Amino acid sequence: MDPAAVLPECGVLVPDAGTETLARRFLGRFADDGALVAAALDLATRAHASHLRDEGAPYIVHPLRVAGSLVNVGAGPEVCAAALLHDVIEDAPAHASEVYALGPRVGALVDAVTEDWGEWPDDYYGRIIAAGRDAARIKLADRVDNLRFVHLTEPAKQVRYVRETNRHFGGIVAAAAAPGLGDALVALLGWNHDRLVEGIGDGYT
Repeated sequence: MDPAAVLPECGVLVPDAGTETLARRFLGRFADDGALVAAALDLATRAHASHLRDEGAPYIVHPLRVAGSLVNVGAGPEVCAAALLHDVIEDAPAHASEVYALGPRVGALVDAVTEDWGEWPDDYYGRIIAAGRDAARIKLADRVDNLRFVHLTEPAKQVRYVRETNRHFGGIVAAAAAPGLGDALVALLGWNHDRLVEGIGDGYT
């Protein structure tokens, strides 16, 4: 089940679909200036080729949904390219040089949302906020998409995501200044909270 399909606050999010459909719809939004996002999508596809989401889907659908939702709040090619690549340095570091080859703005945004090993959460989220609105929007869209499908993962991850979002995303939402994404986060957070309370009790909060 995709809760975004039934929560009206999630209207800014792209509809879920298979990889080819998501890619076609996304690239179609950049008919006149699509070279950068096409190169980023090619790199993300190669970097995540062997990766699966925890819910079992090909990993590339996640950055495609993240970038597609950012288009809906007015993000341009550089921000969308960084959104497509936001997990590459963490999950496929051998491709890091290719990320930076797509330009200093793309590289800086990907660096901003890449968590350093052992970094404290307060430091990580503070660093994203300090990096500015575009970095905060990428992280917000990333978290919204993760909350959208976290109910398909193991309970421990579900609890961790709800806790972490409650504790750390107020500043990210404010820095992102993207009301549609903020509304979606609140709606999905509430939906997951209610489901967890019903399923395993409220001791997790």
